[in-house]
Amino acid sequence: MQKRRYTQVAGNPVRSASDYPLTVPAALLAPVAGALVGISTNNLTAAFAVFVLLAGTGLVWRRSDPPVLPFVIAYQWVSVTAGYWYQRVFDTFPGIYRLGDLERTMALALAGLLVLALGIRITSQLLGPAAAAGSETPRAGDRSQLIKPLFIVVMVTYGLDYTYTVNARDFGGFASFVQRVLEFRQVLLVTLWLEILRQRTNVALLIVTFVWAVVPRLGSYYSDFKSPVVLMFIVLAASWRPWERGSLRRSVFASLKAAPFVAALLVLLLIWQGGLKKNTRVAHDEGTIGRSASERVSFFVQNFRTELPLLFTTPEPYVEALVERVSYITFFSRVLEHTPEREPHARGELLRMAMLNAFVPRFIVPDKPELPSDSYYTRRFTGIPVAEAGTSVSIGYMAEFYADWGVAGLFVSVFLFGGWIGLASAIVNRFTAVPALRFAALTTVLLAVADFEQQFVKGFAALNLNVLVTLFLMFALRPWLLRITASAPDRASVPTPRAIEAPAGR
Repeated sequence: MQKRRYTQVAGNPVRSASDYPLTVPAALLAPVAGALVGISTNNLTAAFAVFVLLAGTGLVWRRSDPPVLPFVIAYQWVSVTAGYWYQRVFDTFPGIYRLGDLERTMALALAGLLVLALGIRITSQLLGPAAAAGSETPRAGDRSQLIKPLFIVVMVTYGLDYTYTVNARDFGGFASFVQRVLEFRQVLLVTLWLEILRQRTNVALLIVTFVWAVVPRLGSYYSDFKSPVVLMFIVLAASWRPWERGSLRRSVFASLKAAPFVAALLVLLLIWQGGLKKNTRVAHDEGTIGRSASERVSFFVQNFRTELPLLFTTPEPYVEALVERVSYITFFSRVLEHTPEREPHARGELLRMAMLNAFVPRFIVPDKPELPSDSYYTRRFTGIPVAEAGTSVSIGYMAEFYADWGVAGLFVSVFLFGGWIGLASAIVNRFTAVPALRFAALTTVLLAVADFEQQFVKGFAALNLNVLVTLFLMFALRPWLLRITASAPDRASVPTPRAIEAPAGR
């Protein structure tokens, strides 16, 4: 059979699994790596954990998208496994609450993550646009003219934090909407960083804007400084393309360059979780910290300098505090133990509540019932008398699915949730009004579902609202955004001829 050549316009490529170049390599590597870990540790759960991490991230890593979905899977994986690894090393599980059946909890949570990744992959591949040829090349095209206007806008919008701190909770029923509007500036921040890395120029502006965004958040009640850090991590990860030739060598050099940043971040997290977080919240509750950025930063710096020597002198409590905060399967294990032995399954009560909250606006149904606190469901389905006043303790979305339906319903619900996340990704991919901002829009929208610990009703509503608000603002501000990104077309939308082979008929 002869072959003939023809030209395909890359602006309308055929959607295929080739948009996900790590699926097959990860599927081949995952069982091998899992087997090696299992043999070396003599532990099947450890082997399964490694398998899930590799297979799950490989399933959702799309070549033309930011690596935010792999980050979501990996971040939730850390929440599932952190306490387990700690116990393997120190022979104790971190936390003040008694742990249930750890092995069973790990098996269900890890399997749930794999099902979540599968749901994301199926809908995002079926409904999302195909990756155009050349769109996966981060250095395609000269878009350096974006950097200066984006830098100015970022400095102005984030400069507001130095003069006034907007608390979305002050807006009552509109708090979620206001929070999403405030987060829209992250789209501009991420786009700026991405363009700097693409052009490999103006790196000083990247450092300046990173510091500019982080500093006023130091000393905040809810550790908001982590948001720019996560965004920077995803932008840096976008330049790592493990499916390209020579990626291993580049990865080694990139890891060495990033090592100081990672080490500094680890020290910051250890000190924050090991003591600074508690001190900061007590100071806020007592009113000894004002709302000005200078007061918060000054308090943070003084306490950081006090805690830093203690970290290097006695690191154990800091490490345990960080692992305890990151790990989030204790409540899941207690739900498995308590439900349905002492508390019957809710039979869809939590899911109905989430749908009502997400799709029925209060201005249409004024008497829509208020959402119970996270702590209410924790007490109900675990039997643990957690406090409710002044705090909120959730069991996590997977534990809620189990509390609703049992094991079978857990996996069905997780798969559908993954499908909804994939749908959100596909919608943002297709309908972002300013193509140059598509990468950043995907990043900010999908981070809403990064937490394993979150209550499903809140994560589901945040994802939906993120999609609506981001696309609406992108459309409403399109003329202004296009002026900022003037004459800088998204190279993924420019048709590029490429020759491919196809069998000719006889």
